[in-house]
Amino acid sequence: MWTTEQGIDRLREAGCKITSQRIAIVRALEGRKDHPSAETIYGEVLRLHPSMSIATIYGTLKMMAKVNLVKVLSIDDRRVYFDPNTNNHGHYLCEKCGRLFDLDHIDASDLKTIRLSPDDHSSVLRFELFAYGICSSCQAGEKLKERYLG
Repeated sequence: MWTTEQGIDRLREAGCKITSQRIAIVRALEGRKDHPSAETIYGEVLRLHPSMSIATIYGTLKMMAKVNLVKVLSIDDRRVYFDPNTNNHGHYLCEKCGRLFDLDHIDASDLKTIRLSPDDHSSVLRFELFAYGICSSCQAGEKLKERYLG
């Protein structure tokens, strides 16, 4: 993970103009364990910067993705989330409640090469794993509903 100062430094090194609005956006993402949408971040920083536009949020998030401060997680045409944890890890989406979980317990450290054919040894720079299902909380809720409602 990175600190606000490290995030600002990376943006500055990439030639981005550092404004109070961009600092607020970086600060809103620092140390997060969840995967906020641009709209969520917008709602959080709007209190401090009432004149900020959603376009500023998207523009800053795009810059942050370019300098590897966030991963862009496109679920489908309507849902895009931003993950400040840019280490290689997968994600699990509960199709019932819509919560997005990190899959930190999958060891992909040995995934350095991959064979595209029997004689091939292509290198792996990064990977993306997305699993879909019903989380244990939703499954438990369904079991309770069945138990009491028949």
